[in-house]
Amino acid sequence: MDRFTSLEAFVVGVEDHTTLLRLYLERLRRAPHNPAYHLAVCEHTDELLTAVRELRRDQNNLSPHTREGVEALLSLAEAGAALALRLASFAPEQQTSALDGLTQATTCFVDMVRTMSDTGRVMEVSLTHQLTQRLQGFLAAPPSAAPDTNQQTRRITTEVTFDGNEDPFDDLAVDLDDDFLDDVIGSLEGAFDAATHPTSEFALPEGVWQSETEPGVPAEVRQLFADIATGYVQPIKDFITELRKGAFARDWLEACRPAVVNLRRASQSIAFTELSARLERLEAVLLQDHSEGDRRRYGRHWKLRVLSAYADLEDYLPATFFIPPAPTSSESIVLTTLLKQVEGVGQKTIQKLFAAGMSRLESYTSGLPSDIALAAGIKRTLAERICQRIDAYLRARETTDTAGPQRLLGLVEELKQRQFEFKRATLEEWYRRTDSAEKKRCRKARQETMWRINIALVELEQLDVLHDIRNAVFDKRIRRLEELVATLLRTP
Repeated sequence: MDRFTSLEAFVVGVEDHTTLLRLYLERLRRAPHNPAYHLAVCEHTDELLTAVRELRRDQNNLSPHTREGVEALLSLAEAGAALALRLASFAPEQQTSALDGLTQATTCFVDMVRTMSDTGRVMEVSLTHQLTQRLQGFLAAPPSAAPDTNQQTRRITTEVTFDGNEDPFDDLAVDLDDDFLDDVIGSLEGAFDAATHPTSEFALPEGVWQSETEPGVPAEVRQLFADIATGYVQPIKDFITELRKGAFARDWLEACRPAVVNLRRASQSIAFTELSARLERLEAVLLQDHSEGDRRRYGRHWKLRVLSAYADLEDYLPATFFIPPAPTSSESIVLTTLLKQVEGVGQKTIQKLFAAGMSRLESYTSGLPSDIALAAGIKRTLAERICQRIDAYLRARETTDTAGPQRLLGLVEELKQRQFEFKRATLEEWYRRTDSAEKKRCRKARQETMWRINIALVELEQLDVLHDIRNAVFDKRIRRLEELVATLLRTP
């Protein structure tokens, strides 16, 4: 950073923050009750505000037109950071409008930064002022009343969730065009959070509006159903938990079916009609009767229908049906990271593989690529590349002579070089005011190095560090990794 001017340092410093802010605003739009996404939006709006304030303190070294732009950015960043803190307390309709405003403000912020490269150009700040006023309008407006509870307030995710390291920068580095059902949301939904955090940390944040049931159902009826459900819901949760991992066993299904039937009958007996309809939907999927064999009858599409029906129950009555994230394994993190390194594999392909039960490394060493392709519904050539990558990793792990801390040190130095190359490409794009293919290449190379670091951290049993850096920008990741390497090298 010493070789950059204060303005150049500002440009490369906010690049990752604006990138992550855009990603998390979109994720929050899809999953408005996810507390991790709320925290990420707050963090990155605050980082942008801090960066603008630091640049403003060096305004004597800025041109007059740049100083005018900085003042406009400061007002916009202040309004954005304040609004981010309020998002969790908004009702769904109000929150959607606020997210639209923050998304537009982020785009405007990026465009304003780009115009600062032309020192001879008069800065146009009218749009920035308009967006600032819009964000301030959200802050001044009273909270809206809770909407009709029949309104869908949380997008139902039908994907098979699996253990993995959800790095937001992965979205920009992996293939996202692999085939899968269009209605499957391509995100890991915080699976890695379960690796290092107790489930209590995943309760919805205080102040988040949520629908517990429909109007007209007395509290005593809801409590009565909760009491009844206590003896029946655990087999259902156990079955869904295993299904989300991609596993399937007839014994779990046989235990789950009567529990769903009993809960549906209980909800009907106390006139809990909306809940009864949702349980009936799940029951219908579980009790389907076809002539096909188990592989077709209980295939990927069936699993998705079951998970969709249960997600509807979780959304409608979370106090009874919510399943906290299950602890993940180091092997799952390694496997997910290796899969991302294979050309043609994106999040949707990984979901296919996990839905087919291939969530362990041995699944790819003990089976033929043709069998994997058939089970997961992917091309055989892709299955062959996956097996080759995992085989290469296992061979390298057995033959390497370099100690873990020394190997991590080398990877951190490589990441520092990749980060510098990315910053240089960012500045070149900024000065030229055109999108740069070199910048995209540098971003992907940086992330590929990060994937190798993720595996090294798992092998060194540093899952806490993996969690610490997961949502951080790369300058912060590098500092944290350098601290870790220094500690490991001092340890006998």
